[in-house]
Amino acid sequence: MSAFTTATRRRSGLHGSAGPYGLRTLHRAAALRIGFGLLWAIDASFKWQPGFIDGRTLDDELGQGSTVHTPVIHQWIEVWHSVASASPGAFAVGTAVVETCIAAALILGLFSNAVFIGSAVYALGIWSSAEAFGLPWDTPGITDVGPAVAYVFASLALFQAAAGATWSLDAVIRPKLGPRLGRLTGASPEQPAAEPLAAA
Repeated sequence: MSAFTTATRRRSGLHGSAGPYGLRTLHRAAALRIGFGLLWAIDASFKWQPGFIDGRTLDDELGQGSTVHTPVIHQWIEVWHSVASASPGAFAVGTAVVETCIAAALILGLFSNAVFIGSAVYALGIWSSAEAFGLPWDTPGITDVGPAVAYVFASLALFQAAAGATWSLDAVIRPKLGPRLGRLTGASPEQPAAEPLAAA
């Protein structure tokens, strides 16, 4: 290993047995992942309440199409309203199950990479349909653009931080899955960026 590589590793915190991220940093990311999972669990618990799970509140949840006049966004919201209205109970149960699965997978650290990306896409779906991108933004008293957009960025940040590398079931199952399926799990603490630096 060259002196340049060693110096780069020291400056970047890439040295030590924990690989490129440093074990302490990975533990912090894992703690944030678990906290985010608990937040999803609270959201999921609301979805299992009688008003939502019976489909009685879906008109309120997805009824923002009438207040949004931007053509494409209006049509997108109306599509989801139609889908939910076709079978409100099934749609509500599906929503509750998806959020419960996201929460459990985040807390346990199971298939973390897939869950980070999946939860970001799901949260984007919520933001673009139920929250209608927070539109119209000229409504008197508006204070934010909707909370689901923060879930999108939180999920992507956890993915970038390799938050499934430690304190996770991924650490147990990763070696058994092989390289192809292993990509769905959190990164190994020794894996990311170690090869390029070693080649320098």
